[in-house]
Order: sequence, then structure tokens, then C-alpha cells
Amino acid sequence: MTQIDRLRMRELREDAAMWFALMRGPEAEAQRAHFETWLLADPAHRQAYNHVSEVFSLGKGLKPSSPAADPGKAARRLGTTKLGRLIGNPVLVLVLCVVAVPVVIALTTSAMRAIGPRHPLIAASSPAAPGSEATSLATAPGDVREFRLADGSRVILDADSRVQVALSAQRRDLALLRGRARFFVAHEPRPFVVTAGGGSILARGTIFDVALRGAAGASVDLIEGVVEVRQPPAVGTSAASSRSGGAVIRLSAGHGVAIGQAVDSAPQVTPLARTDWPSALRDFTDVPLRELIAEANRYAAKPIELADPALGDLRVSGTFRIREPDRLAGNLAALLDLSLEESPSAIVLAHRCTRDAKNSCPPS
Repeated sequence: MTQIDRLRMRELREDAAMWFALMRGPEAEAQRAHFETWLLADPAHRQAYNHVSEVFSLGKGLKPSSPAADPGKAARRLGTTKLGRLIGNPVLVLVLCVVAVPVVIALTTSAMRAIGPRHPLIAASSPAAPGSEATSLATAPGDVREFRLADGSRVILDADSRVQVALSAQRRDLALLRGRARFFVAHEPRPFVVTAGGGSILARGTIFDVALRGAAGASVDLIEGVVEVRQPPAVGTSAASSRSGGAVIRLSAGHGVAIGQAVDSAPQVTPLARTDWPSALRDFTDVPLRELIAEANRYAAKPIELADPALGDLRVSGTFRIREPDRLAGNLAALLDLSLEESPSAIVLAHRCTRDAKNSCPPS
């Protein structure tokens, strides 16, 4: 096993240990959708999680140490009893068995950060203001957050995204104004309508993604349930009748469609490519390097750049921490045998300099 393989195995087990602890805590239901997305993203995730579960089962068999029977040593008995309680704590046993003492500090820090809104693996739920007044939900660059609406629905916003929400007694209206979002729709009689790219998506109880594509409109990916996707109305349609204008597509789970295509062409329904974007640990199979870097740069304060554009054609496979550009760049450099240089404004990947090939090499 190579050094890179060992590093990935350790990272995977750390993530599995964190998920195992979170799913046995008070936030289990709120984080269940994130957990299931992570679990289904790669068979290796389930294997690592099962390993942690087995270790946990073994750890439950540990017996607390019995306090000393000497009545004259009450302080020692008290200390032994506390130690026994700690040893019997399942989360502590899990951490000690899976990731060893140095990692305990890291996991403890991660668990504390999970309480705040900027945890790199899962962001904390933030309540949206109730009522019929429009509410704006937004994330900063590099920040992925989950919001809980007054009707029980949830919205996960990707980095640098914004959604406007207006809940009334008759309707639930939302508008994706920037970026990408995942909607977990609470089932109830009021229609749940998301507008984006000039069209709209009607749902009642389902899970779907919507992403803006600039001048190309938007895309809709349905993960669960059924939605009706309405294309933008034809040119010249008045704003008052826009809700009833445009072709309507009934989308089934596992498929996606673009919003904002030319009105004289039929929208193409396609199978879903990937749905794991809310996860910090993402799996990529045979994708161009430029595509992986473009996705990572959504979350990077300091972007990753290629010294030679031709490097973008390299094909990459693996599981990467997409929201940690420093670590990702280092892993890519090792995986593809590239050099890595960091400037104040970017992290640059380039060809390694050799005696025979000095073109496109970074300056020494």
C-alpha cells in the first residue's frame, strides 16, 4: 500500500468515526440526509463505516474498572469510578480504537466545530424566519450551510449561493438567485415552488437539486419523488401569465433536465451524473483534471491553477476532500507527479522540471 493509499484510508476512517458518533447524538435526524449521501457516494464509505461499527461493538464489551475496596482511600475509589465511566463511554471507545490518541484531539475539535455553521464536513442547521415576508438565505464563498424552514422543509446551500423564501397560507415560494441548492420538501397540501433560470419546479414532498448555469439557465436533478418542471414562457408572454406558460415536464427520481433551453427544442431528460456535492469528501471517476479543479475552486479562498492548460486534459480518479484546496493540491501533485508552488494569489500545479523537459516548469 502506497503512502497516498494509507493517507486516504486514515482520512476515510476518521470521517467514518465522525459520522458514527454524529448519528448516535442529538443531531442524528437533522444530519441523516447528509449521512446517507456520504454513505452512498462510494462503496469504500460503507466499508469504513461497517468497520467502525464492528470496533464499536467490541468496545462495548470493555468492563469498567472496579473501585478499590479499601474504605480509607475514598479519593482513589472516586477517581477509579470516573475512569470506569469514561472507559464505558461508547464514543470514547470508538475514537480510541479507530484513530488512536493523536486523532482524538482532531476529532474532538471537529465535533465542537460541528456545533457552529462553518464545519467543513457538515454545516449546522440555521432556522429561517417564519411568516409570509420574504426571507433571504445566503452563504459566503467556501461556506456550505443547511437551513430549516418554518414548514419543516430544509435547504442546503452550496458556497456563494442565495435563495429567497416566501411562505404564505396558500403557497411556499422560493427563488434560487445565485449558486446551487438542495431542497428537502416537507409533505403538505401547500405547493412548494422553486423558480430558477426563468422556469419553475413544483413539488410537495421530495428531494431535488437546482443549480444556476449563467446564461444557459439552470438545471434540475431529482433525487427522490416526483416534480413538475416548467420551462420559461415563450418570448412575449406577460409576467402575469408566466406561471402558466412554457412546456411542463414531469420528472421522475434519478433524472435531470435543463431549464431555459430554446423554446423550439424539446428539453432533454438525462440520468443523474452525481448527487454528492453536499459532502466534503467526494468521489471522482475518470474526470478531466480541470473539472475537478473547477469544482474545488468553488470553495477556495486561494484557487488552484494549472501552469500549463494542457494539464487539464489529464484524467483523475479518487476520493478527495474537495473543500480543502491545500490538501487537494498536494494529493493531486503526488498522484500525477506534478510540482506544486504557492503564491499569494494561487496554488499552482505544473510539470516537474527535468533536464530534458524544462518547458512549462515553474521558475526555480
